[in-house]
Amino acid sequence: MSLPPCRIEASDELFIAAPPHRVWQLLRRMDRWDRWNPHVRMLSARPALNPQRFWWKVSGIRFQSEITAERPTRTLQWRSIGRGLVATRSWLLLSEGEGTRIITHADVEGLALAIRPTASERLLRLRTRQVLAALRAAAESPQELVRAN
Repeated sequence: MSLPPCRIEASDELFIAAPPHRVWQLLRRMDRWDRWNPHVRMLSARPALNPQRFWWKVSGIRFQSEITAERPTRTLQWRSIGRGLVATRSWLLLSEGEGTRIITHADVEGLALAIRPTASERLLRLRTRQVLAALRAAAESPQELVRAN
């Protein structure tokens, strides 16, 4: 008996008390993600300042990713492939008063998810909340402002 492919999604949003250009800078500098996100390990992002392809590791899975859509300080999307999974992550940054409303959506599919679909979906939702919280902490931190420039 073979397992059918499985697909999961997670979306979330958060207000960050920092301007969109600041939040964008943290998202777009993939080579520095591991400075503000404790769940990520960067393997390679070339060129470091503006990579279109990057390799990273999260939740024990190594991903090869490629930017598929980008509009500076507004939208960012990439497609990732890793260990039987294909994932897309998109970000929308909306100026809201003195800060940014950030909305993210992840879509993951693959046979690996069929083994434990409920646990996989919970983990994706948890990581989505965690990355938003880490992004907010970094964007709102004056100390991180100096490190990210």
